[in-house]
Amino acid sequence: MNSIVFLGTNKTGSSYEGIKAAKRLGYETILLTNRTIFTEKKEDYQEIDDVRLVNMSETDNILSAITDLIEEGKKVVCYISFLDEYVYLAALLTKTLCNIPLTYEPLNFMTDKILTRRYLSDKDYTPFYKVLSSAVSDDELKELKDQFPLIIKSPQSNGSKDVLLVENVWEFTKGVKQLLRRNSESPILVEEYLEGPQYLIEVVVFNSIITIAAIVEQEITKGERFIITGYSVSPELSLEQLPGLEETVISIIEDFQLRNGTCHLEIKLTKKGWKLIEINPRMAGGAMNRMIEEAFGYNLAEQTIKVYLGLEPDLRKKHDKAIYTHYIIVHTVGKVLKVSGCESAKEQTGVLEVYTKAEYGQLVTPPRSMGQRYGYVLAAADSKERARECAMKGAQQIQFYLQPV
Repeated sequence: MNSIVFLGTNKTGSSYEGIKAAKRLGYETILLTNRTIFTEKKEDYQEIDDVRLVNMSETDNILSAITDLIEEGKKVVCYISFLDEYVYLAALLTKTLCNIPLTYEPLNFMTDKILTRRYLSDKDYTPFYKVLSSAVSDDELKELKDQFPLIIKSPQSNGSKDVLLVENVWEFTKGVKQLLRRNSESPILVEEYLEGPQYLIEVVVFNSIITIAAIVEQEITKGERFIITGYSVSPELSLEQLPGLEETVISIIEDFQLRNGTCHLEIKLTKKGWKLIEINPRMAGGAMNRMIEEAFGYNLAEQTIKVYLGLEPDLRKKHDKAIYTHYIIVHTVGKVLKVSGCESAKEQTGVLEVYTKAEYGQLVTPPRSMGQRYGYVLAAADSKERARECAMKGAQQIQFYLQPV
């Protein structure tokens, strides 16, 4: 039996749905992970045939585990990951060990925001940016004085972690110190703050043919961090309604020389045209795979696996529905006593899925990263606004009872 090896996974969302898709396609699924829950609660993860516990922070340990699989006679046809940390390695292994022509080189740039900005520094879609060393000089501060507001971030940030909006020199200095406390050796990326609607673009490339698999409008809640709390896919959101988007996306992918692979972009429509916020070397996580399948009828995680197998993906739309996902956040710190209203939320018109991940006794906080969203409500309707209304009405049924700390 042919096997697919997954480098890491989350318990839910796009990464785990990739494992489900591989199983559905008839492959043995092998997971390399450092998370013991997949061995301790095997009955909850029946789509995984073989779990190997590995120190995933050491590439040599991953390679040693792969050597063991090969020596055991496993017929591995591809290595894949839906997690940032391992995408590049998985693509490299698939290219070298399975002889599938994946483009792995650009994925390394995509995982580092400073490398990405430098690689694309002369492009119209690249906003103003500056890279600071760990010690900020007076000259650098003087240069930035007239540029506020600015965004400062860590080069490896994802999910809005270590991304700060600063509106003056005092906030800038405070933010830089905060980032340096986390990693004193890391440089800091400074970018102009851009106004305008923001979109997530899912891209699949096969034999140099670039397909925009989904356009997703993002709704951002601005608190201590920029947290995306709403995602919208709808027939009203098409390339025809967004002039210049297709050309910009194609330019970005061609500039990266991505010939076989997948990625997603976050891109903003500003007064100066389309600007690239960031690019990630994988499809988006969370509810994204489910949203796209409900909207268009194809499973993007499954089509990603096909690309990694060297097979042509099928991205033909079976239907075209409006889908909205609202993510649940809390506004105070506390320990979870109870979460109520989930069943009531499921009964609301248009609601397709309700998911909460907060457990009794868990400490929850206002979000400082996307990982501190504690569930979502996914809904469908005949229009973008109606789908949003259905999701929001469902979310309003859900109550978190917290013990203050």
